[in-house]
Amino acid sequence: MRLIIIGFGNVGRSFLKMIGEKKKKGSNKFNSDLKAVAVLDRKGGAVDPNGINPEELLKIDAKEGTVAAAPNIGQFGLSPLSAIKEIEADTILELTPTNPVNGEPAITYIKAAIKEGKNVVTTNKGPPALAMRAIVDLASRKNVDFRFSGTVGGGTPILEFVRQTVEVDEILSLKAILNGTTNYILSKMYDEEIPMNEALKQAQLMGYAEKDPSLDINGIDPALKLTIIANYGLKRRYDFKDIRTIGITGVNLDKIRKAKKEKRKVKLLCTIEKDAIIAPQSIETSDPICVDGSLNSIQLKTKHMGEVTLIGPGAGGYQTATSILSDLLAIEGTSYYLNQSRIPNVHEALS
Repeated sequence: MRLIIIGFGNVGRSFLKMIGEKKKKGSNKFNSDLKAVAVLDRKGGAVDPNGINPEELLKIDAKEGTVAAAPNIGQFGLSPLSAIKEIEADTILELTPTNPVNGEPAITYIKAAIKEGKNVVTTNKGPPALAMRAIVDLASRKNVDFRFSGTVGGGTPILEFVRQTVEVDEILSLKAILNGTTNYILSKMYDEEIPMNEALKQAQLMGYAEKDPSLDINGIDPALKLTIIANYGLKRRYDFKDIRTIGITGVNLDKIRKAKKEKRKVKLLCTIEKDAIIAPQSIETSDPICVDGSLNSIQLKTKHMGEVTLIGPGAGGYQTATSILSDLLAIEGTSYYLNQSRIPNVHEALS
């Protein structure tokens, strides 16, 4: 399978490193057949129809700050749209940062790839949260795949968990912790009794929070994820703008201490019953979804099975890269173990 990687941040680098390691091990034919024929970052790209050497490209990127500096194969100024149209490939990996306002330029890249008859795998939350129906309809008409399991939960298969549960039982309600950054901050405030600004600085030093943490602390990131879960997993039509969202900026030490005395913890909780709501809530420390650090959790209340819970890491380059591989396996239609619980065909899931 020939891949074009658009966006070479933490996830893109982790994925390229992972497929390089798997090729060395020769674990199975599918991994051996995976090859990146183009990798693009903000300055340009590197192109090799025979397949880019992952180890060498990662060294160049670390040294020069761009893959476009790669000897013989580097191209400064190569644009994603040019690569999509001109380079022969089977699947596009769209791994650019999320734009919560309009999903661009990722939506444009994804639609262009689909129009060219290429499958798309993305970890960008903007396109499936803001334009899922339009993209899925286009992919269906062009008979290609659009997959996005890494947009929610990193390497934890939250979308598959919800989707498979809804196939066998009626989901009455959902509650979840979907943002590792805010969960880390709130956990630090609870454990060390430090104010939010200090907890945020620690999160930034640890790499859990961006320099501009507004998408996380204002609840935008989990709202995008909840939109994807609702539309894909629950088959309910929710618009991102309709989710009532309150971030954690109003949580102070007094609220943390009060909850602590009551054997509770304050968490940024995402809930769906009749309405979709994201807001800080005080929950019992014994609640199965009451996880700490950067972990994510989700609990489904079902008609027959009762409450079922899934917990796992919500972020991380390598963890998210495994979800990309799972989606690629699903596209290939193989039956390796990563594909046993794979995300179903999106066209069928939304029908």
